[in-house]
Amino acid sequence: MYYTFNVTKRQRERIPLLLINIGLDHVQEPIRRPGGFPLWQIFYCVSGIGELYLDNEKAVLNPGQIAILEPHVGHMYHSLGGGWVVHFIGFDGGACTKILSCLKLSRQGVYTLSTPGLFLSHLDTLKDLVSEAKPQPSLCSAELYSLLLDLSGVVRRLPMSQAAKESEVVREIILYLEDHYARDLSLDDLSAQFHRTPEYLCTVFRGVTGETIMHYLRGIRLHHAKILLMDAPDLGIKEIAGSCGFASASYFGRVFRESTGYTPQGYRLGIRVSP
Repeated sequence: MYYTFNVTKRQRERIPLLLINIGLDHVQEPIRRPGGFPLWQIFYCVSGIGELYLDNEKAVLNPGQIAILEPHVGHMYHSLGGGWVVHFIGFDGGACTKILSCLKLSRQGVYTLSTPGLFLSHLDTLKDLVSEAKPQPSLCSAELYSLLLDLSGVVRRLPMSQAAKESEVVREIILYLEDHYARDLSLDDLSAQFHRTPEYLCTVFRGVTGETIMHYLRGIRLHHAKILLMDAPDLGIKEIAGSCGFASASYFGRVFRESTGYTPQGYRLGIRVSP
C-alpha cells in the first residue's frame, strides 16, 4: 500500500508537522539520490536486510530497526541479498526539524527499538486514517506527532561506521553518471575523469554497490527512459534511446525488454510482452 497527500499551501502554513506519504510492506528497490530527498523519511525494516550509505557513512538496517533520513542529504540504499521489505513514512512542515531536534530524533542513521510493536501500532492507525474516503491531513499529522513522541522514548541510535575513502569515490562516480548518462561513456573516460585506473574504479564500485559501473549506468539510463516514455508521448523510441545514451533503438528495445518485461512502446501502453 502506498499513499501520498497533495498538501495545499494553506495546509503547509497552518500545520507544523505534515505527513506527505506512507508505504506499507513495500519491496524496496535500490535507490540512489546523490542530492538527497526533500522530505524527512523513516524506514522500518519488516524483513530482509538493507545497506545504507548516508552522506559519508555506512550502516546496515536489520528487521525490527528503523532508519531516519534527513532531507536534502545524499544517500543510497539497497538490499543485501533477497527481498528487502520496509514500511516508510515521509513528512515535513515548518516545525518539523525543531520537533525532531527536541525529541532527539534529528540525527540520521539507524536506531534500535525496545518496543517495535508501539511503532507498528501507530502505523496501523495511520493506515486506517489514510484509507478513509477523504483523509484529513490534520488527523494524520496529529498521529504522526504521537508516533514521534512515543518513538523518542523507545529508540537508541546505533553507531555508524565511517565509510572508507573508496565510498566517496563511488559517490562521485554516481554523481558523474547521473549528470552525463546521455553521453557515450566508457571506463577509460571515467578513468581519465577520476585519475584512477579502470581496474581500481571497477573493484571499488562493485565492492560498494554490488554492481558493475556499466550495469549501474544502464539502470540510470533505463530510469530516465521510463520517465520520457510516460511524460513525453510525442517523442519517438529512437529519440528517447538517443537522449538516454543508448547506441541504437534496437539495443535500447532489447535492454528495456530484458529489464522490464515490456517493449518500450508496450510500457507506454501498459502491454506486457507475452511469455
